[in-house]
Amino acid sequence: MSGRWIPEKGDSGQIFASFKYWATADLGLGVDYRPLIDNVSITATYRAVSEDPLGWRPAVILGTSEDDFSYKGSDVESRSYFFTLSKAMPDMKFWGVTPSPYAGAVWIEEIDKIRPLVGVHLRHQEASLTVQYSGTDTHLSLSRSLNDNLSLSAIYWGMKYPGLGMRIKF
Repeated sequence: MSGRWIPEKGDSGQIFASFKYWATADLGLGVDYRPLIDNVSITATYRAVSEDPLGWRPAVILGTSEDDFSYKGSDVESRSYFFTLSKAMPDMKFWGVTPSPYAGAVWIEEIDKIRPLVGVHLRHQEASLTVQYSGTDTHLSLSRSLNDNLSLSAIYWGMKYPGLGMRIKF
């Protein structure tokens, strides 16, 4: 379960909650809820190929969700379909950081375009920084795991809207 609050965004993106059940280690199914517009949507993630932790084979991830995108100066809520290739890299011993880059593409239904997805997740013990380009916007998220089941995040959505996030695992 995860949620975010970005007070300066419009009603569709200001408060967001996601509930996902992992039916298998590779298949997650769930619902996303936007209470200010009373919108419920389906989300799904499927890991088609697992990464090889000892080699260079990346994971292949497929999925769909309803997301917020900026397009031509306005916010657009749209169903999107994506795929990514991702790979945890060897630790950077000097900083104690594990980088996990990813790249792929997303088709955004409302704007009828395929856009690139790229990002990197940098993990250091209980803290992590994610820099991502979602197809139309760049976002930053700085997270801190409080334990195995709870993490808190500071979000900089679209490099203009600050917010907070929380994830709870059961």
